[in-house]
Amino acid sequence: MRLRHPRLATAFAGVALIAALAGCSSSTAAEEPAGGASDAPAADEGTFAKDENTIVFATLPDHEGADQDAEPIAEWIGAITGKEVEFFPATDYTAVVQGLASGQIDVAQISAFTYYQAQAAEAQIEPIGAQITEEGAAAGYYSVAIANPEWDGSTIEDFADEPVCFVNPTSTSGRAIPASQLKAAGVEVAPENVLAPEGGSHDLNALKVAEGTECMVGFAQDIDADPLIEAGDLVEVDRYLVPAAPIVMQAALPQEVKDALVDEIAGSTQETLTAHGIELNDFLKEGWFGFEGVDDAYYDSIRTVCEEVADEVEACQA
Repeated sequence: MRLRHPRLATAFAGVALIAALAGCSSSTAAEEPAGGASDAPAADEGTFAKDENTIVFATLPDHEGADQDAEPIAEWIGAITGKEVEFFPATDYTAVVQGLASGQIDVAQISAFTYYQAQAAEAQIEPIGAQITEEGAAAGYYSVAIANPEWDGSTIEDFADEPVCFVNPTSTSGRAIPASQLKAAGVEVAPENVLAPEGGSHDLNALKVAEGTECMVGFAQDIDADPLIEAGDLVEVDRYLVPAAPIVMQAALPQEVKDALVDEIAGSTQETLTAHGIELNDFLKEGWFGFEGVDDAYYDSIRTVCEEVADEVEACQA
């Protein structure tokens, strides 16, 4: 997922994990939603994860404090719907995928790859918008091929026979896109050289490459790679455009609720939140500039990538 400071911005556990998570206490993101319950779209034909007074919201736990960083977004959803918003207790990407597939989450801010995986797990979800991470830019971000400054190569072709640090098996910009680009370059990474730990994060992966102990080369999303590149701790080898992280909703939500979410979120900017009296935290101020309206076809490129690398990326094997 690409929602991360400093510039902001990505799966499978068993049913037992979801049951355990469902038993955990959820944090409340908006105890008094703006507009009040009387302003909420009616619970006409449709269903909610919990009840008609609550929106269950999830964000990918791709960095420490992810839920806290997404609090203003959760508050905004409460303002739009007039409902209380609860965070889904996700310990990893897997929990979010299965939470969407099992209908335990109403709205989620995820990654392009997680969107693909959730649909593969038969989640009936629809994109509301795609995240904009640069002011005035279109939605989208970059997967950056990175290297330790002491590395003696210069191109992605030189990744051959090297231990390669990937983010985790379910990351869009940290695993799926890199696998596709390596394959296009004719580079085969031996299984023992694929370092893609479950639960790995972009910021830690970039630091691993900068340290040069486990690996001298790897991949990370631009918001985590660029500061280290600018500081001279990493070298950029190449970068590849990635479809932006979506915010999605369950197709089974009442139509009036879905319409309200799309009307407000698609085409939004930072000013859309502040107009509701919602204060932006530093996380959002520095790297979230709204959501561009997109449809399901926007993510066809991720489906194409997974077709290309299904034999190498287990999470693409729908």
